[in-house]
Amino acid sequence: MKKLLPVIAVLLPITAYGLTMEEAVNTALKNNPDILITQTKIRSAKLNVKSKKRGNFGKFILKGSYTRYNIPRTLTPIVPPILSPVPSDRDIGSLGIAYTVNIFSGFSKIEDVKIANLEKKLAEDYLQLSKSQIAYNVRSIYLKILSLKENRNALSSYINALNTLKKEIQVGIKTGKRPEIDLLKVETEIEKINTEIETINGNIKTLRSALAFLMGKKNIGELEPINGEPKETPDTNLSENIRVKIARLQMEKSKKLTKKLKSSYFPSVNLDAYYGRNYGAGESAELWQVGISFNWLLFDFGSREAKLEMAKEGVLSSKIEIEKEKLFLQKNLTEALAKIETAKEKIRGTEKELELARKVKEIEKVRYDTGAGTIYDLLNAEARFESAKSRLISAKYDLIDAIYYLKFVKGEVK
Repeated sequence: MKKLLPVIAVLLPITAYGLTMEEAVNTALKNNPDILITQTKIRSAKLNVKSKKRGNFGKFILKGSYTRYNIPRTLTPIVPPILSPVPSDRDIGSLGIAYTVNIFSGFSKIEDVKIANLEKKLAEDYLQLSKSQIAYNVRSIYLKILSLKENRNALSSYINALNTLKKEIQVGIKTGKRPEIDLLKVETEIEKINTEIETINGNIKTLRSALAFLMGKKNIGELEPINGEPKETPDTNLSENIRVKIARLQMEKSKKLTKKLKSSYFPSVNLDAYYGRNYGAGESAELWQVGISFNWLLFDFGSREAKLEMAKEGVLSSKIEIEKEKLFLQKNLTEALAKIETAKEKIRGTEKELELARKVKEIEKVRYDTGAGTIYDLLNAEARFESAKSRLISAKYDLIDAIYYLKFVKGEVK
């Protein structure tokens, strides 16, 4: 038997542990569907930047054709000196390669690249914002589950105390010291608490499902309790907040779109080149050309002006959006700080209430045991004590949630 012990020790896990809060957050940041979707948008934005840059180098096109005419045609245009005979045929084919590139577009190509870069930065900032939101949601749900479990444990302890009281009353009924109605009142209280526990179990199940969804999992294990409170970070610099950064990038994008529209007032100049051969009458002829062309929009009945004014309105709207985000953040920061202070005050007040409720419960127990009090007074004191205990549990978790909410408002993930 002694020889088997080391083997069993190896086979069995040394420490059994569940899911910690930070493990839940890290898993969600890797697997959450919204995070994965945003990451694909970043990759798309990077490819768009690459596409815009490569587009400035022009493009090569392979060209080919076959045409049958009603009368013979020459393989190439006739130019002096005219040689006889000139190769001609009704069936003429061609094969060649063309190159075309825009050499001036009123700087619209440059603005296209800048806009694509801004869209990439926007996608990256939206990812940061999504991570902050997901991290807070995971922590908030995690804390709610722990709070409910702790409340459930407290109610279970209350039921144990009620069952002990029930046994004492049953003994008292047999000896004639207690009326049977006291037993009925205790049993009613027990059923009431059992119903509350079942409600809590249902809420925990729902929250666990929501947490699993955020983590991109079908099921999750047991949750580990948290160790202490997160640190409060007093820095509240609004200018560096991720929401303000996004609003500023949107304004920069609007400005670039305005510059791009202004490029329509300039000519567009293109370089075109072609090299190929024409085939017919059993012969082939070389053909190449290089040329520059331009297009210059002179008048379009005010369409350009209207589009440009729309773009300018977009810039103005973006500026207002920045100020709006700052005000919104200031409101949320005030709300977050108020939540923290409210939770702290609630903890202090509930702790005092719990201590007083404990003393009242003890006094009512003595009064009931000596026959000076009623079962109603005792159960009422017990209920007040358990209510204060439950509210203290909730207040402590509310404080932690409020601190994480402040981190979320500031755009923090960790």
